[in-house]
Amino acid sequence: MKIKYILCSFIVLLLCSTVKAQHILPATKETLDKLEQFQLHNQSAEAINVLDAGIKSTTSPADLAYLYAYQSSIYAAMDSLLTAKRLIDLSMENASKSKSNVSLAVAYRAKAYLNNMMGIPDAVVKDALTGLKYVENSDEDPATKYHLNYLLYGAHSKWDAAEKMEKYIRNSQKYAIAAGNINLQANANNGISSMYLARYRKNKQQQLLDSSYFYLNKSFHLQSENPEKISGNTFAITCINLANYYLDYSVGDLKEREQKALEYLVFAEEKLKNKEASSEKWINVYGIKSSFAHKNGNPELAEHYLLQGLSLLMSDNKNHYKLEYVVTKELAALVQKRNDMKTALTYQLRAEDLLKKSFNEQQLFNAQKLEVQYETAKKDQELELLKEREDFRRKQNYLYGGIAIALLFGLVFMFVSYHFRLRYSIEREKKIAKEKEDAEQKAHIQLMLEKEEQARMTAEQELLDLRRQQLEKEVLANSLIIDRKNDTLKQIHDKIQSGEAGHIQKLIKEEMLLHSDFEDIKMQIQELHPDFFKRLSDKAIQKLTLLDLKYCTYLYLKMTTKQIAQVLHVEPQSVRMFKYRLKQKFGLDKEIDLEDFLSNI
Repeated sequence: MKIKYILCSFIVLLLCSTVKAQHILPATKETLDKLEQFQLHNQSAEAINVLDAGIKSTTSPADLAYLYAYQSSIYAAMDSLLTAKRLIDLSMENASKSKSNVSLAVAYRAKAYLNNMMGIPDAVVKDALTGLKYVENSDEDPATKYHLNYLLYGAHSKWDAAEKMEKYIRNSQKYAIAAGNINLQANANNGISSMYLARYRKNKQQQLLDSSYFYLNKSFHLQSENPEKISGNTFAITCINLANYYLDYSVGDLKEREQKALEYLVFAEEKLKNKEASSEKWINVYGIKSSFAHKNGNPELAEHYLLQGLSLLMSDNKNHYKLEYVVTKELAALVQKRNDMKTALTYQLRAEDLLKKSFNEQQLFNAQKLEVQYETAKKDQELELLKEREDFRRKQNYLYGGIAIALLFGLVFMFVSYHFRLRYSIEREKKIAKEKEDAEQKAHIQLMLEKEEQARMTAEQELLDLRRQQLEKEVLANSLIIDRKNDTLKQIHDKIQSGEAGHIQKLIKEEMLLHSDFEDIKMQIQELHPDFFKRLSDKAIQKLTLLDLKYCTYLYLKMTTKQIAQVLHVEPQSVRMFKYRLKQKFGLDKEIDLEDFLSNI
């Protein structure tokens, strides 16, 4: 029974690849460059320390997403699953804060890697594809694209999905070349070799085996030409796989095949002695040597090689119970073939003890795995809840935004409407004010016209009254003259009738003398106050006759008793008597002078 050994390990390949990012800070790039050198030389502890220092020295979310992601992958390879999960959560958190698609892709790469270590290929595919979505349309960080595609290749290799395997390993090769990374290119070639070998095992077509060897040999020469750029683990795996090719698949002389295989194993041993490759590969190296010894019919040498490999494996003070169990079982089978039952029983008992330890170790691993799965499910549930809340908040914001916009439009409409209403109101008020002003002006003009008309009518009335009064005065004056003339004519007529013609001439002379005086009296009468006669009537206690008014007029004009007697052709005594009767009609006392009374009217 032959020990199983590594043909290709994509797990190790991922850990030993170069880390490059274009969008992070220079200090973080320097940290990642140091990380690459430690990983090339299989210095995991130093790699963790340099990542810790980098984490403490930056607050950039994008940088922290990278640093936590790569630190997580190292802890995952060391089977510290819970620590790896915690670091992934920190990577995811910072990647989300950074809003960097590349950082998110790196975080999902770390998550996919952890799921790969736990043996959950469907979760690997889910996370790797999610990571690719963030960088598929970007030329940035092709190394991350390489890792994601290599993880997808590894997941589909467990399902033996040939087409998917080839798709993703070819993509890995493309991105390794784009990144200009020799180590990634060597890993991709090893992956392609393993893909062809898996196909050969199914249908035994020689060209598939030839293709597998071609890419293995291509990877070896690439590493040989660039030793400083190649991981010790990558080079050791390539050499072990080439040695295994000469053990199991090469044709020809066994000695020549063994010699060729041993040449490649020398390179692997050199890396292992310098601790540039992980110690479990000692089993692969000495397992191949043991298989050649067995093929050469030398079971003792085969046992020796296995014991030597087991010793070197245990020298690094780490627990490798599963590998120790496999080697011990192989030892038991070898010594049993030579009928050394006592030694075989010892190996068998040792194998059973290692199996228990391996089982317990696996149980611890499974417990971690279950806890990680629980925490992942819980985290995913929280994220889903947060996403739902965020979606609700976003929809709520859209609703509030829509309401705000509607309110804004409403306010704008109200403002515009108010503005137009205000303008209309102002214009209307201006119009009303103008109409009012015009009406007031019109009313004022009308009032002025009415006042002017009233004043004109008043003036006309006053003029008419004045003219009426003047006419009345003229009528009075003319009436007095006419009365005087009539009286004179009557006297003349009486004289003629009585035959006293001689006195007629005397009367005419007197009349001629009085005519000139009466002209003056006429003028004075016309200048009397318009209300003179009305006042006389108001003052009188008895009704005044026309003769009374004549006497009053003569007295008002300051005519003497003699003048009045001459005008009226009466005796002065008659005038004095008439004046007495007038005082009675006015109700005047004896001591009141009639002329003074009339002058004050």
